[in-house]
Amino acid sequence: SSQTEVGKPPHHTDTFNVVICGEAGSGKSSLVNMIAGTNMAVTSSDARGCTAGTNMYDVSMKTLKVKLVDTAGLDEGPRGTVPDKEARRILKTLLRSLTERGDIHLIMYCVRGERAIRTLRRNYDLIRSQVKRKIPIVLVVTCLESYTPEMEDWWRVNEGSISNLGMTFAGHACITTATMTGSMYIERRAQSYSSVCKLIEQCYLLNTTKSSQSTNVPRYRVPTLFISYFCNIDM
Repeated sequence: SSQTEVGKPPHHTDTFNVVICGEAGSGKSSLVNMIAGTNMAVTSSDARGCTAGTNMYDVSMKTLKVKLVDTAGLDEGPRGTVPDKEARRILKTLLRSLTERGDIHLIMYCVRGERAIRTLRRNYDLIRSQVKRKIPIVLVVTCLESYTPEMEDWWRVNEGSISNLGMTFAGHACITTATMTGSMYIERRAQSYSSVCKLIEQCYLLNTTKSSQSTNVPRYRVPTLFISYFCNIDM
């Protein structure tokens, strides 16, 4: 089972640090819970934000430790959980600080599947401006539990528009974090977990390879058993 801790700063050389950010109500906290396999982050059932600050969660994944950094939602009004201007200021400071210290390895940019593609650019530009090209950004598209024919089709439909708007991502996952009953929803949640797991795995292996090359450490092949263990956390 997953072991979790809350509140420690993300400075651990043996931990893969993942910052989760995006607009309010995009499912960031629900994504944390899905990765962890337990309801450790407070969530909301609507599109309003529920994360008031920056929350950090340590998740032990068999052979890999991941620190998930859940951030306040962007684009809320002045009466929101965290007003947009303040949320953007906090996120800028966090990303800049973690990048300077080398304490961030991956950014997951969460967006709701029904959002118009052009609206994604503003927050993308904010994130990219703070980390430049130093940190990989992956797109996690949420709320696709009823998307047809398949969740992955969202990417096929929108990939061209995303590229035309100048947004580039190191990977993507089209998912649902919904805990609804019914065979289709259960199957889609399992697919979602697998997709997110693979994103983290791929970026972790890429980061490990880069670190090995920069320190002239001989490269080694990661055993297949590692990947098998990583993608089969007890839920």
